[in-house]
Amino acid sequence: MEKMQHAKELVREFLVFRGFTNTLESYEAELRTNIGKGFEVDKILDLIFSLYVPKFHADSLLALLGFFKHYLSSSSDASLASTLSKLEASLLRFYVVHVVQCNRKDKVVDFFTLYVAELLQRSQDWTN
Repeated sequence: MEKMQHAKELVREFLVFRGFTNTLESYEAELRTNIGKGFEVDKILDLIFSLYVPKFHADSLLALLGFFKHYLSSSSDASLASTLSKLEASLLRFYVVHVVQCNRKDKVVDFFTLYVAELLQRSQDWTN
């Protein structure tokens, strides 16, 4: 918890230093409503299924999944890592299916062009 507080202070310091007063105000308001709640699953799901997938933001989706993988990798729970890996593969497959259903072949090509090497290294789910 101490590291989280330190990170919050660093964000505040950066926003003040750069003069982002409106952003700092929004950040403070968000913190006041979110104290002690941790990850808000509904907001995360809304972000994924209302923004990243429908608007074809594969890079943002992968960044979010990478954040969770990094954040939760310190956990010694092997089942958690396995579950996260399966969730990641399922969400990325969902993204690809959604893009194909929307007839956005350009986005499918972009996705696999940019991330195929990473996906093949990261998981056996994409090779089977």
